[in-house]
Amino acid sequence: MKRGGSQPAKIIQKKYRAEDDAKDPIQVYCRIRPVQSNLESSCIKVLSDNELQIYCPPDERGISREGQFSYKKIFTEYETQEVVFQDLGLPLIEQLLTGKNSLIFAYGISGSGKSYTMTGNQEDGGIVGRCFDVIFNSIQNYQARRFTFKPDKLNGFDVYSMEDALFFKSEDFKNNVKNPSKTSKKKDGDTDRIPFNFKIMDIEQDVAYSVFISYVEIYHNYVYDLLEDVSDGEIRRNSKIIREDSNGNMYVHGVNEQEVFNADEAFEWLRKGQLRKRTAPTFLNMDSSRSHTVFTIRVVQAPLDTDGVSIIQDKKYTVVSQLSLVDLAGSERAGKAKTTGQRLQEAGEINKSLSNLKQCLKILYENQSSSNLRNIAEKIPYRTSRLTHLFKSFFEGSGSIRMLICINPMSEYTELLPVLQFGEMSGSVQVKRTTPLRMDIGLTPGRRKVIDIQSINRIPCVIEEDTRFPQDNKINYESKENCFGSYLNLGPPLPDLEVDDLLDDEKRQQLITALDQRIKKKEELREMLITQSNDIRSQLVILESNYAGAKQEINSLQILRDQDTNKVKQYQNKSFLLENELASLKRKLEFMDNENKRLKSDLNAKDNMLNQVSVDKDLLKQKYNTKIVKKQEQLSREFKDKWKVQENEFEAKLQDKKRKLRHIKNIVESTENVPGHFSRRTVKRTLSDESLNKIEPVVNNGKPTDSKQNEPSQATLRYLRSRRSKSCDPHERWIEHKPPVPIPLQTVMQPKLKKRKSITKLTDAKTVSNNGASKYCLLTQGSDDQGIPEAKLYKADIIQTMGGGAQVVFNDVETLKQDSPLGGSPVKNRIQAYNNEVKAHRGNPEDVQSKCYGIQGGYTPTSRK
Repeated sequence: MKRGGSQPAKIIQKKYRAEDDAKDPIQVYCRIRPVQSNLESSCIKVLSDNELQIYCPPDERGISREGQFSYKKIFTEYETQEVVFQDLGLPLIEQLLTGKNSLIFAYGISGSGKSYTMTGNQEDGGIVGRCFDVIFNSIQNYQARRFTFKPDKLNGFDVYSMEDALFFKSEDFKNNVKNPSKTSKKKDGDTDRIPFNFKIMDIEQDVAYSVFISYVEIYHNYVYDLLEDVSDGEIRRNSKIIREDSNGNMYVHGVNEQEVFNADEAFEWLRKGQLRKRTAPTFLNMDSSRSHTVFTIRVVQAPLDTDGVSIIQDKKYTVVSQLSLVDLAGSERAGKAKTTGQRLQEAGEINKSLSNLKQCLKILYENQSSSNLRNIAEKIPYRTSRLTHLFKSFFEGSGSIRMLICINPMSEYTELLPVLQFGEMSGSVQVKRTTPLRMDIGLTPGRRKVIDIQSINRIPCVIEEDTRFPQDNKINYESKENCFGSYLNLGPPLPDLEVDDLLDDEKRQQLITALDQRIKKKEELREMLITQSNDIRSQLVILESNYAGAKQEINSLQILRDQDTNKVKQYQNKSFLLENELASLKRKLEFMDNENKRLKSDLNAKDNMLNQVSVDKDLLKQKYNTKIVKKQEQLSREFKDKWKVQENEFEAKLQDKKRKLRHIKNIVESTENVPGHFSRRTVKRTLSDESLNKIEPVVNNGKPTDSKQNEPSQATLRYLRSRRSKSCDPHERWIEHKPPVPIPLQTVMQPKLKKRKSITKLTDAKTVSNNGASKYCLLTQGSDDQGIPEAKLYKADIIQTMGGGAQVVFNDVETLKQDSPLGGSPVKNRIQAYNNEVKAHRGNPEDVQSKCYGIQGGYTPTSRK
């Protein structure tokens, strides 16, 4: 027997204990939606039957991105619905009829062709409609009577006898008569559905099958029954709850499960549910699904009894298997779909449930991956969403899972990338392997077939066997005639006797003789029947062997045909791929030609721009050259005017200097009569003093002289005090930074630093920070613009920092240099000429010059050297 969801837990554990460690990955398929026009270029490239590549065109910065993904199989835009069903849905139908559960997910963005792949249309059915055709074509000779199985509202089924089934059937007929509106009517304009002619031959024949369907949707994280019995004007708002049965399987409690007997009836219920399904138009899709839909097909199987006629009513032998077909609502972006209000809220709920599905599969993958070194399994949040909660048992190993990724080649790279990444990651998730359960209840296999053969091999039907098997020559016409006659005449007729005639020996002897003849005839007929039965059995054995050989030959021919068909499909796919590649190369060539033209036009524009820039540059150069010439002329005129002004000023100053020198000469001549001890205390006066222009008497030993000797008079003497530098504060500790060999300036004022540390090089910061000094002095020596030597002292404060270092802040500069009070070199030349005249007149020019410089307060030429 086969295993189902309603079997006891102890049977499941016993039969599946050997398969606990075996796991199979989720099989992920990918289908590319056909493109209506070739105006836009696709970002998808199919590399092989299980690999594809997506790429993003270069952006403004010239950066392009690409990705490569692999799946179980990739259906190109040229693959038909039939090809998709044969690879994706047909193996699951075989598992369904053998008692195994299965699940199919259709995942993708909005407008990628998910609903069309699952349901299709009247002319070209989808996976759901083709499942109906294959199931009923395979079990049409083995279906149980209607109402033999009824749901028990606990995810199981009760088995009823033939009398109970007839009673339920009559009750249902009465309800249909009372409520005729419930019967569906075909609308005008609906075309006839084209069935899918395919049949699974290898199924269990000693069981009775029944098919039940249910259709629910998950809207705003609530579960609603699409086949619920409501009136046309009633608003369907009764949500259902999800429960767990005794075997750990999740199911929708209180859902309406309809028993169907043929594919047309099932398709009619599907159409009725689709009319109640929530859809709405968006910018991307005119019939966009606003909810997740789950269509469930459940096949109930029960074995036949010993006679091969009735069904065993023991519930523990009932096997229930299911196939869930899930059409997930497409994820969408509000900006691209242009949804607002209620549609925007629906899109948020859809994206939230899909995100939870991704999270559950991601955690399941991480728990199974080898990178989980701690071997600590994270809890999977199945209950966060009704979608994952409903299929929790599948993720934990109650059936096989297949996923179909639907993509639109006209979508953007950023939309396709997360969908393809999720599909590839889902293919790495593994679920426990389940094998069909076949229990042996001790009954003879082939019971139904034996009953059928016995119903065919009745005696009245012996005549018909020759028409069915004309090649049989063992049963001739005479034997059939004798058999027919024997069947009509079983011996001499019995004599007509009454009760009193039984006392007559003669009549009693006649009756005994007739009975003996009839018994003898009966034995002859029995032997003839046995002989004919043996002949028929031998013929059946020969026919069975011939049938087996013919079946084997047909299978080998079918294998060869399938191989040839696969080769043809491969060649077709290759040709399609080559055509696509050729088309892409043509598009690239056109793009490169357009790019070349654009670059040439840009180059011409750049050349024109450069020529224009060159012309503008020449004009600008000519303009500025004119301005420079004018500016030079203007500057030349201004310079000449300033030169004349300065020349007049220098001439005036020169005359003033000559007058002062004459006055100094008179002073020098008058000082020759003054004693030596008094001449050393001569008062220094500046040339700008007003007393130089006046004639004062010179005091000599406290006595006035004659008026003739008082001309010219001498300047008043005064004592000068020396000036100390501000840098010689005795309470400061200095770091004196000076050259290794300083040049002696021989100035009066010199820096005096009592507490100091002299250094010649400053190479380490610790010299400043760890020395305890609070002041810093840098001595530099050079010359000014006139070539006179000078020394500069740069003073600074040393401030300790919090990090242990020090900061040097310069705040003062002192300059030490010597200068002549006579000013520029023309004066010096005239002084030199004057000194030469004095030297020639008196013969001792050195003393006169030294006295002159001493009175002026300057330094002697010897000290300058």
